[in-house]
Amino acid sequence: MKTRNRKSPLALKLMGFLFVVLLVSSCIPNEKIVYLQNKEDDPALANDTLIELKRIDYRLQPNDILLINFFSKETQAVEDYYPIFQRRAMMGLGGGNNNNGNNILNDPYMTGYHIDKNGEIEINGIGRIKAAGLTTDELKYSIEDIIRTKDGVMDILVGVKLQGIPFTIYGEVGSPGSRVERVYELTLLEAIATSGDLTLNANREHVILLRDYPDGVRIHEIDVTGRAIIPTEYWFIQPDDVIYVPPLKIRELGVGTSALQNLSVIVSVISSTTLIISLLTRF
Repeated sequence: MKTRNRKSPLALKLMGFLFVVLLVSSCIPNEKIVYLQNKEDDPALANDTLIELKRIDYRLQPNDILLINFFSKETQAVEDYYPIFQRRAMMGLGGGNNNNGNNILNDPYMTGYHIDKNGEIEINGIGRIKAAGLTTDELKYSIEDIIRTKDGVMDILVGVKLQGIPFTIYGEVGSPGSRVERVYELTLLEAIATSGDLTLNANREHVILLRDYPDGVRIHEIDVTGRAIIPTEYWFIQPDDVIYVPPLKIRELGVGTSALQNLSVIVSVISSTTLIISLLTRF
C-alpha cells in the first residue's frame, strides 16, 4: 500500500520564507504615511514650540489674474477706470450678465486684469503699466501714483489682490486636478487636504513641487512626513504651483493597500506555491 508523500522540510521552509517576504513587503509602515513627524528630533520643532514661518512676498508673473478696485470720494473720477460693462452694471444700467444669465461681475476672468506675456496689464483711462515682478502692494502704490499725477485725484485708494491661488495637484491623491482656492494664503498640507488627501500608496517623503520663477521653473523635492518643511518657503504654496505625488515602490509589487487585501494576496500566493510543490512531489 502506497503512502502519501509528505511535504519535505525544504518545501515547508520555502513556504514559510515566502510568507515572511510577502508579509514584510506588503506592509506600509506608519513612518511612511504619518505627516509632520519630528524626524530629526529637533528641539526647535518639538510639540508646543512656536515655529517661525517664512512668508515670501509673491512677485506677480505673466498669466496671473488680478482683481483691482478703485475708491475715492470723487466717485465719477474713479468709475472711468473700470471697463465699460462693469461701469454700466455698477450704475444699474444692465450689461452685467453673460449669455447664460450669470453675473460676470462675479467672474474674475471677466472682471480681472490679466498680466500678459510682456508682464503688463491694461487699465481703462490709464493704459498699459508694468505689473510682473512687483508685489500686489507695490502695484497698488504704482497705480495710485499714476492716478494722482495724471488726473489729480489725490484721495485715490486702489485695492489689488490676486483672484485666488490656482494650483495643480496630481499623482497619488484622492482628487487630482487643477483648482483655485479663494484665499490669501494656502499651506501645502491644506492644498493636499482640499484634493482629497494622499493615498496610502503615496510617497510622502518625495513630493515634487514645480514652482514658477521670473527666469523659469524650478523643481523642489519635499518630505511632508517631517516637520522640517514648516519653517521653509515651501510651506506656503504660490499661484500656479504644480504638485506631483509619486507612488511608493510597493506599487511595483502589485500588492493591496489594506490589511485585508494584503492577506488575500498572501493566501493566494501560498496556495499557489503549495499546489506547485504538491504536484512536484508526486513525480
